[in-house]
Amino acid sequence: MRLSRFHSSGKGTRLVASLGLTAVACILVSTQAGCLGLLSNLIHASGADKVPAAYEGLEDSRVAVVTLTENSQYSDDVSARILGRNVMQWLSKEVDDIELIREDKIANWRDTHGWDQVEFAEIGRGVDAEKVLAIEVMNLKLRDGATLYRGHADVRITVIDAKTGEELFTRDIDDFTYPNTAGVYTNETTEARFRKLYLGILGKRVARQFYPYDAHEDFALDSIIAR
Repeated sequence: MRLSRFHSSGKGTRLVASLGLTAVACILVSTQAGCLGLLSNLIHASGADKVPAAYEGLEDSRVAVVTLTENSQYSDDVSARILGRNVMQWLSKEVDDIELIREDKIANWRDTHGWDQVEFAEIGRGVDAEKVLAIEVMNLKLRDGATLYRGHADVRITVIDAKTGEELFTRDIDDFTYPNTAGVYTNETTEARFRKLYLGILGKRVARQFYPYDAHEDFALDSIIAR
């Protein structure tokens, strides 16, 4: 797993040792200026302040990401495609030694066997995956009234063993809303741009179930709208 690899490296060992020595020094000289800041920086650098992955089993695996919305049951859907791509980008960046099945290979399989085929294990076997990450999006809305963009969705995340059909991990994200406290007026952007923004943020929320992430990152979400 990620943690064991980190500690086995010379760099990781030195950083852990440095963190321990700095903590002792700060305790002994608690009034020294900058000591707490240095300790905080070392904790952040070591990853000790990160929320651990809810499920680490995508590491060292060949994974098919299959994203479904209520509109993608019978054909391709732009929201499903955007969300799936965002999830795959984060997994590729953050999960060690993951091999992701190409999006077009999955789409071709569904073209051949029917878009209403949602037997995830069968899809996984059909595209030579070891595991399937199934993302089911329900009640997707991009508007809050006639003049405001504000995204809402309910999401179920399931990891399935393609060979046996066993569910290895399940997590529900109920009523994921963005922005939390406001919205974007329809005369300030287009629906296409807001769709990409909302599904990009939702994609990261889905993907981070599978890798450690900064516990403070949610506080900056609404500032994205401001920028």
